[in-house]
Amino acid sequence: MTQAIFMSKAVVLLNMGAARSAGELRQFLFNMFLDTRIIASPIRYFLAPFIAQTRYKKVWQKYEWIGGSRLYQITENLADKLQDQLETDVIYAMRYTKPNLQEVIQGYDDLILLPLYPQYSTTTVQSSLDVLKKIKFKGQISIVKPFYDSESFNRLIAEKIKNEIANLQDKHLIFTAHGLPQKIVDQGDPYPHQIEAQVSLLKNILPSFKSVSLAYQSRFGNQPWLQPYLDDILPQFKNKNVVIYPLSFMIDNSETDLELQIEYAEKAKRYGINQYEVVACPNDAPQTLDFLVNLLKTYGA
Repeated sequence: MTQAIFMSKAVVLLNMGAARSAGELRQFLFNMFLDTRIIASPIRYFLAPFIAQTRYKKVWQKYEWIGGSRLYQITENLADKLQDQLETDVIYAMRYTKPNLQEVIQGYDDLILLPLYPQYSTTTVQSSLDVLKKIKFKGQISIVKPFYDSESFNRLIAEKIKNEIANLQDKHLIFTAHGLPQKIVDQGDPYPHQIEAQVSLLKNILPSFKSVSLAYQSRFGNQPWLQPYLDDILPQFKNKNVVIYPLSFMIDNSETDLELQIEYAEKAKRYGINQYEVVACPNDAPQTLDFLVNLLKTYGA
């Protein structure tokens, strides 16, 4: 008699991680700069502890303006809501803070990985997949493909913008995306091409704005990054009304709540921008839930 083999399946939501305390921020910085997808050179073994130790207190002072990142709470809400509509377990893992992927998948041998990034980059999606390779996971793996070009996803974004912003015809829309060092792009990372393709798709279903453009945020260091930089684009809109939509993120985090909502809002005032608005990420809204449930069901969730 053949013994039945039961597979234990889980949907795993993947994200970078976030800081809810100074200690967690230190951990995030250390792990990020130790990642070979971020810094390939062995110098990372020196830079990671140095940057984590010297920067975390100063950076945390800014995080306190928003009470720490809310990425965890929204992610937990999203996982719980997905769990209610799917027969498969729904869990989540962070790349640079806990819970770690290798910890949360204990006991599962069939994984559906859902990177909470609409576009693919070696620095995000592939970095998380490196963890599975490192621990030599032996089970089955399905990876949800990037959905930057999904019609239903882009219509979700378009409706979100229309619902949150009044008088679109009097405003200029800037899609912002997390930047990447040009060196990584030159090595073949497809991220900027997917960003540009998504902007083109969204332009076709958002015809009411005075203009639609793209800019990159979150640059650090002296090496060239993807351009145009948001710092260079914003001054062009003096005395005008600007709307920002963060295209790289599914869930609001420090880069939207702190960088865009506070730091760039202050810059916009200095640049003489008349009105500056930031649209929230999809987060755990009902429309987001419907999209992800339908997407995951195509992968057997």
